[in-house]
Amino acid sequence: MAQLMLHRDVLKNFGRLPGKVQKKVYELTRKFEEDSTQASIHLEHLFPMARDPKVRSARVGDDYRAIVIAPEVGDIFLLAYIDHHDEAYAWCKNKCFEAHLATGTLQIFDVEETTLVVNDIQHNQPNCEHYILDNLNHQELFQAGVPEALIPAVRAARSDEAFLQLSEYLPKDAAQVLLGIVSGMSLDQSLEEMLGGLDELAKPTSAGDFSHLAKTANIDLVLVEGEEHLRDILSEDIEEWRIFLHPYQRKLVEWKTQGPLKINGAAGTGKTVVLMHRAAFLGRKLLGTNEKVLVTTFTTNLSVTIKSLLEKLAPDAMANIEVTNLHQLARTICHRIGWKGKIAEQGDIESIWDKVLIENPIKDFDRVFVINEHRDIVDPMGIDSEDTYLTVIRTGRQRISRAQRKELWRIFIAFNREVSKRNLLTFEGVIHQARMAVQQGKFEGFRHVLVDELQDFGLEALRLIAALSPTANGLSDPLCVVGDGHQRIYNKTPIALSRAGINVRGRSRRLKINYRTTEQIRQWAHGLLAGMEIDDLDGGIADTVADQSVMKGNEPKTVNCKSFEEAACALIMWIRGLQDSGIGSHEICFTPPNKVLVTALESAGVKTLELQARQADPGQDESGVRYGTKQRIKGLEFKAVALLMNDHSIETRERYANYVAATRAREYLLIMAISQSDGKH
Repeated sequence: MAQLMLHRDVLKNFGRLPGKVQKKVYELTRKFEEDSTQASIHLEHLFPMARDPKVRSARVGDDYRAIVIAPEVGDIFLLAYIDHHDEAYAWCKNKCFEAHLATGTLQIFDVEETTLVVNDIQHNQPNCEHYILDNLNHQELFQAGVPEALIPAVRAARSDEAFLQLSEYLPKDAAQVLLGIVSGMSLDQSLEEMLGGLDELAKPTSAGDFSHLAKTANIDLVLVEGEEHLRDILSEDIEEWRIFLHPYQRKLVEWKTQGPLKINGAAGTGKTVVLMHRAAFLGRKLLGTNEKVLVTTFTTNLSVTIKSLLEKLAPDAMANIEVTNLHQLARTICHRIGWKGKIAEQGDIESIWDKVLIENPIKDFDRVFVINEHRDIVDPMGIDSEDTYLTVIRTGRQRISRAQRKELWRIFIAFNREVSKRNLLTFEGVIHQARMAVQQGKFEGFRHVLVDELQDFGLEALRLIAALSPTANGLSDPLCVVGDGHQRIYNKTPIALSRAGINVRGRSRRLKINYRTTEQIRQWAHGLLAGMEIDDLDGGIADTVADQSVMKGNEPKTVNCKSFEEAACALIMWIRGLQDSGIGSHEICFTPPNKVLVTALESAGVKTLELQARQADPGQDESGVRYGTKQRIKGLEFKAVALLMNDHSIETRERYANYVAATRAREYLLIMAISQSDGKH
């Protein structure tokens, strides 16, 4: 029985097709299931009009055609494109549709179009005797995923600029691998970093052999398993991340490990997507048991978002998946073991410090230093003895002598006693108590633990998740931690996982391909952190070589404003332009919240919606331009983001926060730079 695989572009454009055509596409799928040879499908050969003899046309309306690629081996057909008759035929006329013999991926490319680009490159690029891709011979270029027909085109690129221009016309997998090599990787390194290696990939026997495609990860293809499945994946609210996984992402989702696994990568590289698919993959293995997968994050809003997305991705596995944020997890553990106190609020903390510092004056340090030392070092690291504090590593902080540490410890002891006297716990104190309860056997752990936002977890939080996972029991897939040092907006002090007893040696991987933002937005955002060393979440420096975005787009737009009123005018004009181009108000966000901007938008007839704590974004179900704090929009994404920032923000935490905000944008980014001396709330 023949089967159809659907190309990503068909899914993306399906909603624009007339209803009658959509109905015909569903009928086409049903007929393929019944008998792909029946005459009513009207599957017509287009060769020699179409360059590739595998190209077929199926009638899906009086003036619409579906371009279907027939295999030379097997019974997997590819539904590649749908459009008006003339446009559909023009689209496929010069394209080749091939399974690459080395990478196993389905590739679509246009030799004639690429030749025109090469001619332009050769006419404009400077002469260069040697280019880095010259180090690869013909077979190695093929091994990198370059189709035989395009190897001469790759040879024509003699500079990075020329290669980047050409790369937009190469198959995605080949362009990604070659960019890794251009950035300094070896061929093997790039194949591993970009595609997850080739050892486990099913290999076709010929360019027309599609029989393996349904059994391997594909960047742009999904197998249609019946008409109802097609209706599900073509529904308006389906997200691409639920359907398509890059081969490297799929490898990480299904990788069976005998110890903790760490995944890092810059914003937009699909870390949370991998985590959710892995949670679903592991949760389904626990069906029919009482064992559970724990998915936890640092922020409340991200945990709410992940839970709502997992309910869509894997409703069948949710009985075995628990999703919560770190502090709620710790509170739950403490309450279950009988703790009846409450979390100290900011007012409580300030009151206690007032009392402690009056009763215990200290001469060498001011109030701010003492409070920050406790908040950033003592509390999150769970330091509960003077000896531990005297030897603790305080990376990046002011050096203090042993005698000064002893004096500070006297103050911290007084603070902790006062907190305990009032039957309070700080947030970090709750985590410490929860960790102790788990290690003492008072709270049962989980079969699998998955952690997002790892960069914001302090030492004591890392110890808690290690205790909750079955790492010490030798069970498979005990712990998976995911994060990005670029997005460190809460915990300022990098903590090596090894300090919490979490060993990821040999099981640490980095995602390098950005699927969310355009390359222009990615580069602008990374420029915010220029000069800063970004840690890899385990005591090293993140390797950002060959980080890349798959999309190209407009440069971010910056407007310099002397007041918030001026920024509001710029924002209104920008939003109206986006809406005129067809972008919905729910796909636009500005941050941080600002009363002047909100009032101006509402007065101009632009509906707004504030993103609330502990609530998922309602998406297309509710209109309104979104706004929220930079912390609140973490984990979300929008087609367009407007970022309000000082024209010379240099504070480290603010730079991280601006990076997070900017990388929420997929296609459009507006920076409203307010002169710090003139901007007024």
